This record gives sequence, structure tokens and C-alpha cells, in this order.
Amino acid sequence: MYPNYNQAEAYLKNFLRHGRRSFVRTKRYAYYQHSPSIRVIVFRIAHHIYQVRAYPQNAFCVATLEEGLKVQDFRAWLFAHDQRNRRTYYITGSQRAGIERYNQVKRLIRSNPTLALASRNY
Repeated sequence: MYPNYNQAEAYLKNFLRHGRRSFVRTKRYAYYQHSPSIRVIVFRIAHHIYQVRAYPQNAFCVATLEEGLKVQDFRAWLFAHDQRNRRTYYITGSQRAGIERYNQVKRLIRSNPTLALASRNY
């Protein structure tokens, strides 16, 4: 029931193009309803780097973005967006690398600005 890679990329593209599929939207993040039991959050981690995260909503009552990010039962993907040619590049995902490795990559991207600036090379 979780979204797959292609669906996650479609949510990101909808967010970048200011699409209207989201039910909550700001400049930094957007919430989407994937299925009756799965919600998707798309948000910007660093300059041109975005995270797409899916989590079940039946077991959790999430009121804020911070609470949604603390949920451990999730599936997530990291993407880099190149505005020059309007392409998105897959960095890593929690399904492929594991949750601990995924969180480590995300922390490194947030803490190292040179890595974030080099996102076009992913």
C-alpha cells in the first residue's frame, strides 16, 4: 500500500510544479493522501534536495510536520532537483539502504553544505 519510487517522484514533481493535489501546502512542504491509510509528505531538506516520506495515518495522529517526521514506520526517498534541465535525481531510499543508513545520509546532507551544493552530480 506504500507508494513506489515512481509514485514518490510524481509527488515531488507535483510539489515542484505547485500542483493542487496536496491538501496542505506551504513553500517548504506539502501533504498528500496516497490511500485511505497512507499519507505522503514532500519537503525540502537542503537547497535543491527534497525528501518524500510515506507513513501510515491510521495508527498515528500527526498534527505537525515535526511529529510526522518522528514516525519510525515509514518509507522515504531522497531526491536532488536540477533546475537547469528540470530533472530529478534519486539519491537514496529507506527501502534500499535501510532506515539507519537513510537517516545518516539525510543528516550528512543537512550538515555539509558542500554536499548539498554538489547535489546536481548525484
